Amino acid sequence: MEKYKRTLQRRILLMALTMIVAAVILSLQVFGFFGAELESDFSNGVVTGLQSGLLTGLILVFTFFIIRYQRATQDIVKLKLLQNKETDERTKAIKQKSGGNIVIFYSVVFILAGIIAGYYNTTVFYTLIVCAVFQLNVSAFLKIYFLKRY
Repeated sequence: MEKYKRTLQRRILLMALTMIVAAVILSLQVFGFFGAELESDFSNGVVTGLQSGLLTGLILVFTFFIIRYQRATQDIVKLKLLQNKETDERTKAIKQKSGGNIVIFYSVVFILAGIIAGYYNTTVFYTLIVCAVFQLNVSAFLKIYFLKRY
């Protein structure tokens, strides 16, 4: 049980660090430190809005999971339930076949890279965001498919 608790604490730390990076980027954007010139004002507004929304969404999702994991580490019953849910053989097999945690990790990396690239080139921004969304959609589709199949 202690090993799983340490695993959750590592997840909390990684999510907190990502949240800090996202908050710093969002703060710098809000205060106008990123002033890269894009093709047009419309393009600049769309990219800025998408960047702000993605950063805010990332912060909110990670806040939800941090709170969930923090509550689980403080309550032994919740910790056991969460561990049983994650170590269930059927769940593990479905997760492995649908890409597992690595798809989520790389999608977050693509989104962060896209946000940063959006300050310099809109094509790279849109490409990275579309790739991340595509990865997440394929993973979700496979997860649903394998849930119904097994």
